[in-house]
Amino acid sequence: MISTKNLSGLPDVNRLKAFCKGLAALDIIMLEKEWSFIRHYTYNPIWRKGKETFWATDGSEQSMIIMFTSEGCVINGVDSELYDWEEKLPRIEDLTNGMPSALQKLMNSREVKKMKSTFCVWTEDGVVWHCNPMAGEDASKDLLSMIDGNPQTYVEYGKWFYPADLPLEVVRQLADGVPVTKEMIVALNPKRSEWDEIKAELDEIGYLNKL
Repeated sequence: MISTKNLSGLPDVNRLKAFCKGLAALDIIMLEKEWSFIRHYTYNPIWRKGKETFWATDGSEQSMIIMFTSEGCVINGVDSELYDWEEKLPRIEDLTNGMPSALQKLMNSREVKKMKSTFCVWTEDGVVWHCNPMAGEDASKDLLSMIDGNPQTYVEYGKWFYPADLPLEVVRQLADGVPVTKEMIVALNPKRSEWDEIKAELDEIGYLNKL
């Protein structure tokens, strides 16, 4: 399983970005806008000039932000429950040791400072991932496993969260960034037919669609 102790299962940045957008699109399709406050995945293609972000949460104490930029990519995660009982948490200086200065600026963003950090992972070339693993639990095993690039991960997530038996082939299309069609939406969630609402939300996260 992917964790800060073993990053070999993390996909390259191009695959990761498509996968993250697919997760955000899936939440839009499965949960109406009025229930957006319980969605676990969101994507912002205009976070900063030339920078995009993906937000993930397990709905309770664990959350993660992935920051995409031309200089590379940074994944920051936190288990807020650790703050209740850990005497000493990782210092940001230790987590970012060896990180290029352009990427360290992302870790100094107000969003990251607000959410705190129990781990961070980064890549410059979009292929090789780096981190400074700390002793003890850091939530990386749970959070990084969400973004392994495997469509089956979507399917298992759907069984647990929605709950629904999502068709693997349609889910694979989302993971690959295939433009969303009405047929795909009906296959995933037959109850949804608010096409204008879904299109507006997909457009907002930058996910291509034919609605």
